[in-house]
Amino acid sequence: MGACYRYIRYLAYMIEIIVFYVLEQIPNTLPNINGVKPLILILIGIMIALFEGEKVGTVFGLIVGLFLDCGSTGTIGFYSIIMACAGFLVGVIAQRMIKINLVTALLVSTPFIFVVYIMHFLVNYLFCGYKDVLYAMCSHYLIGILYTFLLSPFIYFFNKAFAVNIKREE
Repeated sequence: MGACYRYIRYLAYMIEIIVFYVLEQIPNTLPNINGVKPLILILIGIMIALFEGEKVGTVFGLIVGLFLDCGSTGTIGFYSIIMACAGFLVGVIAQRMIKINLVTALLVSTPFIFVVYIMHFLVNYLFCGYKDVLYAMCSHYLIGILYTFLLSPFIYFFNKAFAVNIKREE
């Protein structure tokens, strides 16, 4: 019976990923700040890894990465690799080092949000040789990092509802 609840929880995560992916892709559903929308899927991948551990975190990180690749860059691979690694690392940290609550979730998600945005900046902007690198960093990437971070508590409590209420039945 415990496996049934686990699959229901995984199905709930998949539905959550699809719903937030659609919300991110539809214009004007999320407010823009200086033309920047948050990448909520990054938070979802991190929070799933926090609650589920490294194996499930890696798989859902890969799934979230594939959605981000299809929606953001159009090429498969960049976000998939980063989010799978992030899912694994967050899962290891959550299972072996910390007790999960809102403060630790924010402390763990902040550097991973920062790393994902900075990696995107390096690969898609800086290494391509564009000018006005500082302007792009300040007007786009730092706003995206802050905007995504501000949504972290909402995504934490949203995923906690799935993880705790459905896991409790196991």
